[in-house]
Amino acid sequence: MRSGSRTALQRAIDRWDGLLANRPREELSLGIQIFSVVDILKKSHALLNALEDDSRGGDERAQLAQKVLGGRVSDEITELVMGMARDTWSEMGDLALALEDLGVHAILYGARREDLLGETEEQLYHSQRILKNERDLRLAFNSVTQPVEKRMDLVNEVFTGANPYTIALLRRAVGAEEHSIATLVRRYIDAAANMGQHLVVAVTSALPLTREQEERLGAILSAKYDADVQVHVSIDTAVIGGLRVHIKDDVIDGTIASRLAGVREAFRN
Repeated sequence: MRSGSRTALQRAIDRWDGLLANRPREELSLGIQIFSVVDILKKSHALLNALEDDSRGGDERAQLAQKVLGGRVSDEITELVMGMARDTWSEMGDLALALEDLGVHAILYGARREDLLGETEEQLYHSQRILKNERDLRLAFNSVTQPVEKRMDLVNEVFTGANPYTIALLRRAVGAEEHSIATLVRRYIDAAANMGQHLVVAVTSALPLTREQEERLGAILSAKYDADVQVHVSIDTAVIGGLRVHIKDDVIDGTIASRLAGVREAFRN
């Protein structure tokens, strides 16, 4: 998304936050309704193009949004889309992308209001690890032979201990078929970290870290990157020993497995 669209998205977020601040416990419903609008737009490229067509006046585009969405979603969602249709988007399709981000934002806003933002981020991270390690589960979620709604319901059956905000986002990751589940969950984790104003640190270790070790690692990385960090640890015996740390675009690989691989490569050469 180019700068023009990012600016338009930020304007929409600023307006939307004003509504969310006065609508406690409605964030889940509003976020899910926004996702339904995205699905409507993605099923009709002609409609999406018309809502982004600069040759049409802003009011004309807004009236089209009202005509299509009126009665299908709440008035608040219709007015949100109308306002966004009046704005200018850098590339075709950016309006739908921005709405997707707003749906995620609404759900995370609710999690933060309930003091569940950190828990939601942690649950998303653990679900990401489960999906990576459980091939059969990935296949079940991606099975084109099963209706989307049935696959989304499977989320509720598998992740029974997750809070409603995590479940809503995981259901969306399964239902939004144009991207992989792993890609979307990663985006949700980043969005939660951004709302919580910290960086995500993904640590892979052969053994669990003690609380003291996690805190020390977090303090070191926080000083290095001059930002608050949230450490997420996953266990992988294949690394043998040491740690692999992924933060932002950096990967710090101090695992024994990587050293052995380096030795083997040296012998080959």
